[in-house]
Amino acid sequence: MTTNAAKKSFVVLINDFTDPDALSRRMAVRETHLAEATRRRHAGILVSGGAIFDSHESGKMVGSALVVNADSAEDVLELLRSDPYTVGRAWDIDSAKIFPYREANF
Repeated sequence: MTTNAAKKSFVVLINDFTDPDALSRRMAVRETHLAEATRRRHAGILVSGGAIFDSHESGKMVGSALVVNADSAEDVLELLRSDPYTVGRAWDIDSAKIFPYREANF
């Protein structure tokens, strides 16, 4: 996937698996995931991303939110499938929700 000004933006919400070992799997591939996220950010593909928590009090990670530049929602899904969090079975790819997004100018 190449990057240019014609790309569309998408917001992605994706849940982690909920089994007892899900957090351990997430942490096991976290550094690899962050390295890939950094590469994608420098390439103009990943605009923003971070963990979603179940509450401010518990601080338990339950998934991720991303803003991605891509040609299509299918291309975003392809990126998610190749992410270390998906490959490492931290993200539940079946839970991914991909929405067209336009940042407000204010």
